[in-house]
Amino acid sequence: MTADPQRTRRLLQLYAYSLACLLTIALGAVLVYLDSSLNLQQVSSSIGLSLIASVIFAVIFAMLSNRIQERAAAESIEEGMKAASFELRQDLVRTNTLFLPSGSYPPLDPGASFGDRYNSDMMASLEGSSYYAFRGPAGRYIAARLKSARSFPQEVRVSILSPGDHVLIARRAADRQSWVRYRSMTQAQLEDQLRTELILTIVSLFDYRRFCPVDLVYTEDTAVYRYEIFDDAVFVSWFHGPNSRGKEMPESFRFGASSFMYLTLRLDIARRFQLANNKIRFDSTHDDQFLVDHLSDLTGRPVSTDDVERWRAEYVSHTAGFTTYLDGLRGRSGR
Repeated sequence: MTADPQRTRRLLQLYAYSLACLLTIALGAVLVYLDSSLNLQQVSSSIGLSLIASVIFAVIFAMLSNRIQERAAAESIEEGMKAASFELRQDLVRTNTLFLPSGSYPPLDPGASFGDRYNSDMMASLEGSSYYAFRGPAGRYIAARLKSARSFPQEVRVSILSPGDHVLIARRAADRQSWVRYRSMTQAQLEDQLRTELILTIVSLFDYRRFCPVDLVYTEDTAVYRYEIFDDAVFVSWFHGPNSRGKEMPESFRFGASSFMYLTLRLDIARRFQLANNKIRFDSTHDDQFLVDHLSDLTGRPVSTDDVERWRAEYVSHTAGFTTYLDGLRGRSGR
């Protein structure tokens, strides 16, 4: 069995110390013996005085040595604590940046306010961004928000439900039954309303093509969360959070561009647009007939240009309160 290295070192140190003491005592005895003028009484007296001096020296040395050792130990511990504290702070900063939100926003029912801090932060991100992406069940306020910005993104990607997907529309409509202003509506009425909202969203995004091309993909959505991505942040809304139940505007969180959530969701939506089959791009070369044909294919029923004009007017009316709110918010915030 191999000996413990620390135990071996301690034994060697003990042997060396003992040998040094024995050699010193032997040398001292020899020197005393060589002095023939000393008698036993003088030798005893010298040893006694030396012992007293040794005790005094040992006490003084021990006091000074202990003080120095305590100071050195305290400095060593302090330096170690500072280093550990710095590393801990760095780890916390990295963890906070990676996993924790940089902002949180309470749920509410829209009325006089749609959430001042939430919308102010989102508009600031939008107006400084060249990229915008949305994923959620329905994006009824997307175009209104984009048009209210003082600068426009150069790339817009939107992932929503298809107005022709009856199963998913029924699932999302069922969630809306807990909203205060919709509690008197039947399931069928909620489904019709959501289907109309989706059509209005498509029409409004088609009209936004004059500012920049709009990529639109229709995917399955479980309506558990919604997110909107900009260059500097992603805003995630948690529909089924513990504080969101019964609220039309759910609890939301903001994550920075270097966070796990941002990097994951941005890659997620990029791959959705790469892999999705049911997608389309609106650009300035398309006319209303292109939209009419697209909506006819989606809904499975004939759509006319008169329908498109009616939906345009309906969208303006539907989002008028939100647009007015954003204009007033900019005035209140001084932006």
